[in-house]
Amino acid sequence: MLDLSPAHLHVALNHIPIIGLAAATFPILIGIITQCRTTIATGLLATLLCAAAMPAIMKTGHLAARQLKEGIFLPSLDEAGKNALHIHGGCAKKTTPVVYATALLSLVALLAMIKFPKSARWLASAVILGNIISILLSIWTAEAGGLIRHQEFRPKAPPIELSQESL
Repeated sequence: MLDLSPAHLHVALNHIPIIGLAAATFPILIGIITQCRTTIATGLLATLLCAAAMPAIMKTGHLAARQLKEGIFLPSLDEAGKNALHIHGGCAKKTTPVVYATALLSLVALLAMIKFPKSARWLASAVILGNIISILLSIWTAEAGGLIRHQEFRPKAPPIELSQESL
């Protein structure tokens, strides 16, 4: 049996909002262009499924952050890593409500397809916009997360120039 830590699970799950919402956007767009309600509904349902992963992503992220702060993982975080962890958590707290709002809009669009089919197309277009914003915010969050452990992603310090006097 696999013994995955919250950090391992978080790293595995946090790709869902980026890749999943991107994949969900295409059937919505194709369905709008071809005027196929089934295709639109497929993309809207995929959007809901991606948003359904957010509680697990946030929970594993909180648990992983606690373990990192407690020094359970070696090597311990350096100051830049601690700062990146704080920034990553803040980004996640800003991104998550947008993903949930997009999911709510997706649900409204699905319900509108039944009762008000003509308005569903406009709502589906709004879901595409919500997905794009959610993807961009998720990338922003992931970029901050990558800086926690990956020093190669961190900005480089400017090189120190030696003058003749210092030699």
